[in-house]
Amino acid sequence: MAGQQASPNPLVTGTAPDTSLNVQLHPLVLLTISDYITRRALRSQQGPVVGAIIGQQNGRNITLEHAFECKLDEQHGNVVLDGEWFQERLEQYRDVHKAPALDLVAMFTLGPVGGPQEVHLPLLRQVHELTSTEGIMLLLFHGELVDHLQGGKLPISLYKTVHEREGEQMQMKFRELSFEVETGEAEMIGVDFVAKGGGNATAVPKQETVQTAESSKKEKGKGKGKAKEKDEETNGEAVSSALSPEDEELIASLTAKANAIKMLNQRINLIRSYLETQPQSYLTDAYSNTPPPDTTNHTLLRSVNSLLSRVPLLAPPSVAHPSDGSSNTTTPSSLERAGDKERQDVHLTSLLASLTRSVSEAQSMGSKFHIVQREKQSKERGGGNFGGGGGFGGGGRPARGLGSFAEEGYFGESGGL
Repeated sequence: MAGQQASPNPLVTGTAPDTSLNVQLHPLVLLTISDYITRRALRSQQGPVVGAIIGQQNGRNITLEHAFECKLDEQHGNVVLDGEWFQERLEQYRDVHKAPALDLVAMFTLGPVGGPQEVHLPLLRQVHELTSTEGIMLLLFHGELVDHLQGGKLPISLYKTVHEREGEQMQMKFRELSFEVETGEAEMIGVDFVAKGGGNATAVPKQETVQTAESSKKEKGKGKGKAKEKDEETNGEAVSSALSPEDEELIASLTAKANAIKMLNQRINLIRSYLETQPQSYLTDAYSNTPPPDTTNHTLLRSVNSLLSRVPLLAPPSVAHPSDGSSNTTTPSSLERAGDKERQDVHLTSLLASLTRSVSEAQSMGSKFHIVQREKQSKERGGGNFGGGGGFGGGGRPARGLGSFAEEGYFGESGGL
C-alpha cells in the first residue's frame, strides 16, 4: 500500500486483522467525516481532527451509524477532549437515538497508513474514563491516499484496542478490524442527493474573496447607480447560470439514458464482431455439413438466437412500401393492428352502453304511456254511464225524475210547486 511505513508500528499487533467481529460501516459516517475535513481545509484551519461515532453493539455485531465532531482542549501538551462538552453532547445523541438505542462505539481522527500513533493514546484513555466503557474502536482517515486509491477502496482503517503484557506492565495496543459498508434506503437517498449536488459545488479561495470584497467597496464609492446596475447584472447572471432541481433531474435522466444507449450499442457491436468471425455457411445454411470451429461458443450462439427471436415481440416489424405508386403507401404493422382492435372494442362497448340506455328509456316511456292510456279509458267509461241522460246533471251529476221530486214533497196537494 502506498505510503506505508517501512518499519512495523510498535503499537499495532503483528497478528492478522480480526475477522471475528462483524463491523458494519454506514455511509453517513463517511459523509460526516469527509464534510468535516473538507470544511477545515477550505477554511485553512489548523489542528487535529477528532470526532465520535455512535452505533449499536449486539454481541459480535457492531454498527457505526452516526458521527459528530468534538470540541478539543490542550492539557500538558496533549490534545484531549473537552470532557464536560463531550458528555453533554453524547447524552443528547443518546436521547435522540433511543429506538434503537445508540451509544458510543468508536472515535475517528486523521492518521498515517502505518496505524495509530502515540498521540492517539491519551485521547482513547480519556474516552475510557469519561464513558467507563472498554473496547472503544479507533477509525483512522488516511488523507494521503485519497488521490491514489483505485477499485472502490476507502482511505480508512479501523482498529480496536487490546492490552498485551510487556514485561511487568500491560500496554495498550491496536488490532486492525475488517469491516463492510452497509446502507439503508434513507441513506441511499441522502448519498444520491450529495452525489447530484457535488457537481455544482465550487470552492472559492480566500484571497479571491477578499479581492472581490475590496473591489466592491471601491465601486460603491464611485456611484450608487452604477453599482446598483452592476449588482443587478451580476445577480441576473448568477440566477441564469444556476439550474433548478427539475433541470438537474432532467439532465441526470437524459445522461442515464444516453449512457444506456451507448452501452447497448457497444454490446451489439461486440455480438456482431463475434458473429463475423464464424463461418458463413455454418450460420446461414441449416443443412451445411461444414463442422463448426473448435472455438465456437454454442452457449453464446443460443443466447444470440434467443435474443433475435424476442426482437419481434419488442419492436414492430418494418413497414413495407409498395413500388406501384398507389395511394396505399403503408402497410399496417402488428402494433397498429392491435391498436385498431383496441379502439374498435372501446367503440363497441360505448355503442352497447348507448343501446342499453335507449332500450331502458323506451321501456320507461312505454310504461308511462300505458298508465296514461288506462286513466284516459277509465274517464271515458265514467262519462258515458252518468252524463248521457241529460236533465239537471249535465256535468256528470245523475239526472233526477219528477217522481223523486214528488216523493220529497216539492209538489203540493194541488199538484203545483
